[in-house]
Amino acid sequence: MYTSYWIQDKFIWGPRESGKYWIEDNWIWGPKNGGKYWVQDNFIWGPKESGKFWIDGNYIYGPHANLPWLE
Repeated sequence: MYTSYWIQDKFIWGPRESGKYWIEDNWIWGPKNGGKYWVQDNFIWGPKESGKFWIDGNYIYGPHANLPWLE
């Protein structure tokens, strides 16, 4: 289980693309994903690795260190 990213004031921060992604109305927006990912029941869903990343408090956890849309 990895955590390299966290959420602060709706923006996603971490080692790559810090603050360029944000969560609005349960959708994740940014320059690469264009609303293709969403949050439901604290899990991140989308076309890649659906449900393998989750949010606990302000931290994002998953099977590897990079968020699915950053690969």
